[in-house]
Amino acid sequence: MTIDHILEAIDINLKPFAFCEIRGASATLALPGQTQAILHYITSGAGEIVIGKRPSQQISTGAIILLPAHQHHSLISATESSTPLPQCRPIDASLDHLLSGTGVQTLTAVCGLVDVSYRGITGLLNLIQTPLIAQLEPGDRVRNAMDEMLLELANPTVGTRALARSLLEQCVIMLLRRHHLEGHKSVEWLRGAEDQQMWDALQYILNKPQSHHTVESLADKVGMSRASFAEKFKKIYGTSPIELLRSVRLQRAAELLASTDFPIKVIASKVGYQSRSYFTRAFETEFGKAPDTYRKTIKGEPSLL
Repeated sequence: MTIDHILEAIDINLKPFAFCEIRGASATLALPGQTQAILHYITSGAGEIVIGKRPSQQISTGAIILLPAHQHHSLISATESSTPLPQCRPIDASLDHLLSGTGVQTLTAVCGLVDVSYRGITGLLNLIQTPLIAQLEPGDRVRNAMDEMLLELANPTVGTRALARSLLEQCVIMLLRRHHLEGHKSVEWLRGAEDQQMWDALQYILNKPQSHHTVESLADKVGMSRASFAEKFKKIYGTSPIELLRSVRLQRAAELLASTDFPIKVIASKVGYQSRSYFTRAFETEFGKAPDTYRKTIKGEPSLL
């Protein structure tokens, strides 16, 4: 197995995009953590993005930001305007307005939810622990593909969705490849593709997080000793097998809380927790809220898209 095989087999699921304008000095668009990865592409203006408790990072026209699920973040304008209010709406504007915003006084961004799957395994982007942020210069291949995608979305016609999906797939592949070649920590998990045993172990976790996996059982599945398996897994993925399993389970639980009305106990069981109280403690540690509070909050928040 090689990284080339992974990139050849990934599948992109694109949710409809929104066009957001953040007008006014230090006007802020605060976004809750989504249950899917989110992409922002800055089409005009300048400002900064704040992700969780990380230091703010400057962004301007041409910046592309790819965030894993459950990352609370804010886009902040650095320019003056008489109307300091953020506004998001579906892409229904003309191409000129979409690509240039309402002038240099406005930070504008095209935003959307995106999921990358590999042979039916969803949520691969959620393995990115560090957000991907790239400031793309004019003529950059990723920026060119994004602009082509915007042209399609702003002027929909026959085949628009298929072409937009293809262009987005190009963008994601080029971003992943670029960050991998630069040794970026956010895509360390791709290195697992170069080791068949480690890639198999990752797939066991992603395919069936509800199973009773242990370090011993995973090591046995890939034909390694416990000690060697644990050491290599952490070296490649940057975390222990059980820590990654816990994260995957809780992310799946968050998705179920947002998209279903299953009782908390049922969701806990579906992601591998037999004790509701233990599940609740783990979930609160991961997301800062008890499962029932998280469900009320995320269902009560307006959707970005």
